[in-house]
Amino acid sequence: MHSILIVSDDKSVNNLFKKSLNEDYVIHYAKTPDDALEILFNKDIDITFLDIILNNEGATKLLEKFRQINIDPTIVLIIPEAQPMLSEDALRIGAYELLEKPLTNEAIQHASKRALEKQSLKKELGFIHSHIKNLQPVNKDIGLPEPVINRQPGAGEINLKYKEVFQKFSKVLARVHDLGKLADLTVEAMSEIFGVGKVVFMLVYKKEGLSRPYRYLGLDETVAKKICFNNNQSIMLWLAKNHQILTKDDIEREVAGNKLSIREAINIQREINLLQAHICIPVLAYGSLSSVITLGNKISGKVFFDEDIELLSMLAGYIGMAVENAFLYREANLRKILNENILENIPCGVIAINSNGRINAFNKNAAKMLDISSHDILGKDVKHIGSLFTDILLRTLKDKKNV
Repeated sequence: MHSILIVSDDKSVNNLFKKSLNEDYVIHYAKTPDDALEILFNKDIDITFLDIILNNEGATKLLEKFRQINIDPTIVLIIPEAQPMLSEDALRIGAYELLEKPLTNEAIQHASKRALEKQSLKKELGFIHSHIKNLQPVNKDIGLPEPVINRQPGAGEINLKYKEVFQKFSKVLARVHDLGKLADLTVEAMSEIFGVGKVVFMLVYKKEGLSRPYRYLGLDETVAKKICFNNNQSIMLWLAKNHQILTKDDIEREVAGNKLSIREAINIQREINLLQAHICIPVLAYGSLSSVITLGNKISGKVFFDEDIELLSMLAGYIGMAVENAFLYREANLRKILNENILENIPCGVIAINSNGRINAFNKNAAKMLDISSHDILGKDVKHIGSLFTDILLRTLKDKKNV
């Protein structure tokens, strides 16, 4: 059972949420910010839907208070349609997702599902980060944890425990279907786990033949927007061919072994410097380069050891599988949107039912003809559309013939 808080003084919004969400949710309602704060003090809330215009100081302060009293709450902002500036403000001050008006049952259900997934991921990541800290020995001189991952080889047992933690983290990644959220999660995790101040998630755009920073941390936004690499040159070409991690030290060895010309080495070094990186990790999807993760120097000043490279290689494999899943999900979603657009523009009523007699397609012309809203009928038994049509559809399903 999940708890949801709706902060809105609009009765129609509250009624639509009540209608859209089933018995798996406990819904709390608040008309004012003060009411919302009182509920958050006394209840364990999973998602907060906030129906408040953000272009005022009060709403910003409310979000800050939410974050103070409820451990990193997952907030979904309900905003007026087509207001990009408002959307940017909402995301900037911490909203996880935006829900545009006019609201629909389907949009509310999808937003709730995605927000719950995000909340679950945050809890699991919190556990993983806590587990990593517990694995770190304490420096006796200063009483602070000393990152085991930065030690030289020899801590085999602890490294095995790290691998177990990273495998759990990778399973969390595999459940993220949105590429943007996957990249955000990867950048954040890489920074925390390896103790680096700069992380870049480069995305390979195969149709354009270019690669650009998709998500980044510690890199100036103006610089990041100007970075654009040719997929058939320098660092992207090397990573695509070799499928292995590249460090600054590797470049000199490649030149010494006559595997790289001096000109090629200079170009690769230039691109690494643009990314302010020390190490580049290729991420493969469907057997080819799909993205690249770059890490800057460690904040501690320590170097990357063989253990780091081994763990990064393992993580890259799991991230690659997660990227594949994200690509599949995006493709399936685009196909769904295309099919829905085609269905809606067919100049006649279209009704489809599954083998259990449940309605899974009901276009706008069918809704007009039968005077029934598609939101009220989708997923329900075919009997809800009337006896005449029900009989025809069920006979067609039984005989497997067109009528």
